[in-house]
Amino acid sequence: MIGKRKGKGTKTGTGTKKGGKENTGQIRSSLFLLAAFVYRSVVQADIFIPQYLQDIQNQPHILKILPPIPPFPSLDYLQTFLPSTIIDVSTSQRSSILSNPPPATAPSLAAAYHPHWNALLSWELHKLAVEKEQIVIWKTGIKVGDWVLAEFLLFVPGIRENTPRLEIGDIVVLREVFEAQKVGSGIAFEGRVVALRKREGMIHFFCPTLKIHIQTFVGPLNPSRQFQEGAFVFTPEDVLPLLFNISFVPTARPSFLMDVASRTLHDAMAEPHDTNRRRAARRWLFPVPDDIPEELSMDLVQRHLPKESWSDNGLNKEQKLAVSSIVLHESPIPLLILGPPGTGKTRQAVLQILRFSPEACILLSAPSNSATDTLVMRLRSALQPTELLRLNDPNRTFAEVPLNIRQYCYVENDRYSLPPWEILMRYRVVCCSCLDAGILVDAHCTNDVLARLEANAVGALHPRRRIKEPIMPHWTHLLIDEAAQAAEPELLIPISVVLPGTQGDLSPTPSTGISFGSIRRSVTPQLVLCGDPNQLGPIVTSDAARDAELDVSLLQRLFDRPVYASHREESATFRPSNFRPHPAILMPPSAIFYDDSLVPCAVNGTIAWSGLPDPRLPLLFIGSESGEECVDERASWYNPGEIKCTVDTIISLLAEGALSSPPLQASDIGVMSPFREQVWKLREDLRKEKLNAVDVGTVEDYQGREMRVCIISCVRSSTRFLKDDLSRGLGLVYERKRMNVAITRAKELLVVIGNGAILQQDPFWRSFLQFTLRNKLYVGPPLDLELDGNYISRLESELVVDLDEEDRGVAMAGGIAREILRE
Repeated sequence: MIGKRKGKGTKTGTGTKKGGKENTGQIRSSLFLLAAFVYRSVVQADIFIPQYLQDIQNQPHILKILPPIPPFPSLDYLQTFLPSTIIDVSTSQRSSILSNPPPATAPSLAAAYHPHWNALLSWELHKLAVEKEQIVIWKTGIKVGDWVLAEFLLFVPGIRENTPRLEIGDIVVLREVFEAQKVGSGIAFEGRVVALRKREGMIHFFCPTLKIHIQTFVGPLNPSRQFQEGAFVFTPEDVLPLLFNISFVPTARPSFLMDVASRTLHDAMAEPHDTNRRRAARRWLFPVPDDIPEELSMDLVQRHLPKESWSDNGLNKEQKLAVSSIVLHESPIPLLILGPPGTGKTRQAVLQILRFSPEACILLSAPSNSATDTLVMRLRSALQPTELLRLNDPNRTFAEVPLNIRQYCYVENDRYSLPPWEILMRYRVVCCSCLDAGILVDAHCTNDVLARLEANAVGALHPRRRIKEPIMPHWTHLLIDEAAQAAEPELLIPISVVLPGTQGDLSPTPSTGISFGSIRRSVTPQLVLCGDPNQLGPIVTSDAARDAELDVSLLQRLFDRPVYASHREESATFRPSNFRPHPAILMPPSAIFYDDSLVPCAVNGTIAWSGLPDPRLPLLFIGSESGEECVDERASWYNPGEIKCTVDTIISLLAEGALSSPPLQASDIGVMSPFREQVWKLREDLRKEKLNAVDVGTVEDYQGREMRVCIISCVRSSTRFLKDDLSRGLGLVYERKRMNVAITRAKELLVVIGNGAILQQDPFWRSFLQFTLRNKLYVGPPLDLELDGNYISRLESELVVDLDEEDRGVAMAGGIAREILRE
């Protein structure tokens, strides 16, 4: 039984009772006690939690704790390149986030940078801990996963939709239950989540003390059992006669990394002397107009990269200005490049930096692993595995990494790892998630420590030589893509990697540097944030932390500062040119989310399909009234009718695939849905049709990605559960940013399958549906929806000309309204 933990004598969870009593015989014979996570808002029937189970949960236990995690990278790794004096000085700071209870109020951001984030991160971690504490799996069994590695399996159906939000590294607490006696053993075991199998609702956890317990107390019950090195051995086929109450504790490592990074930046800004390190930290986090000298603004206007030096002459003026700003300008404040997906923001910046700055070493980061993988996929055609490293956490599985980028990863002892230091230093681009940038911090491969190492080496070789030039940073550029996805403290982790050191800091001015060729290399790394505030942002659980703006990204906070209003050309660029979708696909998001500002510049193939009402407009909405169904008491949802419609659409597309240019393949098609169960069932049905190559995932899985053809299955067909979806952050209705991500993934064809009557209750979906109705791109049940001319974009007015008289009047009215509003 799984449910929220409550007080004594209460009921919790959902399900049914057999004659008012639990069928204990069936429970004993089952490998797992299958139940579901259900929240109060959707409770239909309660399961009575016996008082003795609640007593066991509340009584003191002897806790069999986990052994400490070996440090990564190890001390041996550090000793391969660092002298002991630097290792001692550079030992990673300890986070204070668990030292004291969360404070009642947070100090202001500008006055106390680290205390502010320390408070907000404490609130968020506390809220996560409270939420996970309330989720208890009552009296359940476990299964052996890998006996040698002391790994076990536990069924947790709610993880299909991240309820609860379990992460690798979370702690599992197992309190032993003696069902016959209705008491606990007084022993609890601590395990650690090492893998999540969301499709099956299964977690793998590591628990060596539980393995010893089983060998000691379960093994003697079956003397004929296999022995190995004097101890009993168990296999995945064995039914373990053990029951537990199981709860969870969130891993604090991400919070620790963010807390330490915020302290690093705080301490840099608080340094007593006016060092380059202090100036960089302050200008990166709290820039002001005076940080951009007048001569630097003039320099940007007058200097241009040589025309013959551009590796891609197809770049437009806007792209070249943005790249020139990065390569030549070397802005003392962060350069912000805002724009929707598909604007070519990051790839072009990286390639032009490497072309014009041969000594550059770029740290490229993104908040999620999927977005980081996408960056590598975009760069792999231009960079060799000896130039580009995809750095992964050792706990990441091989299956999670796309096959076509695995050659860019470093593997040691059958797990992802950090290359030897001398190899790491040779890479021109290192690409990792923002959290995994903490690996570089723990490896002491930051600009600060590397500058100390260089100063130490020069001082040892030339003890009487005075350093006449500042030490150049190893990491010359930090580019963070999809920067609007992450909370500010998460971005501070890679920023702390590139923060310059104080060794050899001879320059009192930000423009001091060393010139090579036509490019001036600065002693301060260039910080570039690319992203789209209209896409999905950071997930924040704590209301208090959200009220204090933990959910506001650094990109958004900086953009709102006066310096970016007064120096917009020098410090911030909006990228309206979009190089991903067909103009018709760009019309709705441009009008609805981007103030009608997007410019289509895509040079893509074309999809030839008889299912399109208008071949010139590769967009289709297929109306569906089929009902949704749930699994595991509403842990997740699926819609059988939409699944069939999706599969039929894909089969139809591929049957005519040879007519497309280039010919359409199954691997060119992506399917997304807001619910995990729909994703799994779509995959199953596509496998039956031998369409395994079709990519299926959630909307979050697709953020930062692109496909030739995208099909969206909306699932929801009843208003009854919209309120619960909203409270849990699920679905596509009333989720503006998730909708924007979904409809901006396609390059050549977008197909939406959903219940228009439900979706039209959302004003943004209503505008999308009006677009499809105006342009005869809707097929399905009639919709009671008035065409009012809202959100008629400039693109739609220009590209759609074959309208009847009534529709032309609507378009004209919409166009006039648009121009009035813009003025």
